[in-house]
Amino acid sequence: MDLNFQYAHHQSDESDTTHNISKEDALNAFEQFDWDGEVEKANQLNNCSPTLSILVNGSSEMIWVSGVGSHKCSAFTSECCFPGEVKRLFGLYKSQGTISLYSDCLNKAKAREAIELFLEKDYKGLEKLYRE
Repeated sequence: MDLNFQYAHHQSDESDTTHNISKEDALNAFEQFDWDGEVEKANQLNNCSPTLSILVNGSSEMIWVSGVGSHKCSAFTSECCFPGEVKRLFGLYKSQGTISLYSDCLNKAKAREAIELFLEKDYKGLEKLYRE
């Protein structure tokens, strides 16, 4: 599992990556990240929103959370992808594929919960959280 940080001063194609992290390291990284400070810098620089990504098996299984706000980190956007059963042909047919979920209205507690659910592979919990 890899942990990827994108800071406010980065260009859109830049990031810092740490390889082979544990679940605990990922949760600690989220807690220790200076969300408020990075969101303020992003607003001043008019650049990248601060983003933390966790990647498993490349991009087939991943989650990212990004802090947004006017001065402090007042909200998070997030997306996650994981393997699962995908409905096709108006729900008449199901096959294995990649499920992709997106939310643009998470608070910090919900963003952390999304990471926890992802790390525990609680995909039903993730679907519920992203659809709230």
